[in-house]
Amino acid sequence: MSIAASADKDMTRATALVYASYGRPTEVLRVLKHTLQPPADDSVQVQFLAAPINPADINQIEGVYPLKPPMTSQLYSSSPFSFASSLPPTSSTSALSDTSDHQHPAVAVAGNEGVAKVIKVGAKVGHIFRVGDWVVMGSSGLGTWRSHGNFKASALTKVRSVEKMTDGGDSSSLDVVQLATLTVNPCTAYRMLRDFRTLSPGDYIIQNGANSGVGEAVIQFAKPLNVKTINIIRNRPGHEQVAERLRQLGATHILTDDQLGKPETKELVKSWTQKNEIKLGFNCVGGKPTTEMARLLSKNAHLITYGAMSRQPLILPASLQIFKNIHASGFWLSAWDDQHAPEERQEMIDHVLDAMRQGQFAQINCSKNQWSATTSDTVALEDRLLEAVKTASSSEHGKQVFVME
Repeated sequence: MSIAASADKDMTRATALVYASYGRPTEVLRVLKHTLQPPADDSVQVQFLAAPINPADINQIEGVYPLKPPMTSQLYSSSPFSFASSLPPTSSTSALSDTSDHQHPAVAVAGNEGVAKVIKVGAKVGHIFRVGDWVVMGSSGLGTWRSHGNFKASALTKVRSVEKMTDGGDSSSLDVVQLATLTVNPCTAYRMLRDFRTLSPGDYIIQNGANSGVGEAVIQFAKPLNVKTINIIRNRPGHEQVAERLRQLGATHILTDDQLGKPETKELVKSWTQKNEIKLGFNCVGGKPTTEMARLLSKNAHLITYGAMSRQPLILPASLQIFKNIHASGFWLSAWDDQHAPEERQEMIDHVLDAMRQGQFAQINCSKNQWSATTSDTVALEDRLLEAVKTASSSEHGKQVFVME
């Protein structure tokens, strides 16, 4: 075998959804077909199994999310590459959109969450990872909308070893979509339930956006703790079906947002809680409904904001802070990851996986979008993937997940 043929054999053919400038995802995203060199000594090469499309991913591509991954040409190394269609002409990429001279346009790979399988291991990390291990991202901004990638070992968190994860099975005995979506919503719920107030059986929490990914995770974590949940959803067509799903997940009580602020609702909540405290409130909406939700909290409770779907400001009356000593904090999992050691993140992932393995979590309601890693028709692949991104950009169509094959 020639040296050139041997080198080619070591390369991995890959595809990725990338962008060279910020903007509307369907306008700036392109499929990049390329090959990957073997991983460096401190890195591993992975094959992605599934990756969700989250609202934060869309915001990141639009350029309005606080965390912006750097545009880089390092993705290509020295390997050949091609785009399924031309990059959109912008001031930063127009001179580079013609790839015939093998210039490397600086791009970022989209996506922040996903599960992958290790397929190659660098010389210095064999004691940490081995071929066949399953991993999730250890931080945001690494780019998960791709078939394969090289990552530093320190950037990944192991999905616990086969012998610890299942009784005689392998990692795939857990639903791949559950694994692909465990590092954002379930981990956010896990931290908010643990880090602000100590909860005891019989305590209450109240949350808006209860049918969001985080909201559903809160319900499912709270149930085995015998912590009761008051869950607020929007009063819109189909809300009865939403309420029924939440009850099946373990929701204790459900309110619609138009019930907030009414005297009869306050009395209804008192009848539910009796003498038990509502110690925590989780807010991902903002605006006046959140103000009314905060009025239902007990003295010394903690209101935690982790989202702002209404894009309205959060207003807390001074009386809640003076007379009820309500504490208000924000929570962003990316910041938590930056401030805590990898060992703490591994412990959190292990706890979430234990809950999944014990059947505490229902399967995710989502649409699976197949991503063929071996297709030669990258134009058709790009059309399919961008259609999934377009669908995900509308909150009316539910969660979309890329599933690689």
